[in-house]
Amino acid sequence: MDQLKPENVPKIPWEEIRKHNTEQDLWLLIDGRVYDVTKFLAVHPGGADMIVEAAGTDSTSLFELTHGEGLRYSLRLLNQFFIGFAEGAAEAKPALEDPPSKEFLETVRS
Repeated sequence: MDQLKPENVPKIPWEEIRKHNTEQDLWLLIDGRVYDVTKFLAVHPGGADMIVEAAGTDSTSLFELTHGEGLRYSLRLLNQFFIGFAEGAAEAKPALEDPPSKEFLETVRS
C-alpha cells in the first residue's frame, strides 16, 4: 500500500504535459492530475476531436461541461489512465473561461 501514497506518484512538469498533444500521444490535465488518454481516443463516445482540442490546456471545466449526468462513470473510466500529478499546473491556460463548479471539484476529489 505504501506505493499508492501521493508522494510516490510521479510529478510531471507542465512543460512536459503540454508536449503530449496529438492523437498519437495525448495527455490531459484535469484538476492537477495527468491522464494519458491516447489509447482511449479511438473509443471515446464523443469522438477524439474534442479531446485533441483540449490537449495543452487545463481541461477541468471542459470535462465537467461535457460529462454532466455520466460524471461518476466517466471519472471511473478516466482514472484508469492516471499517470501522475502536474507540477506548475497553474501555468496551463484553461480550456474554458468559466471555472469548474465547487460540486464538480468535490466529486473529482472524492
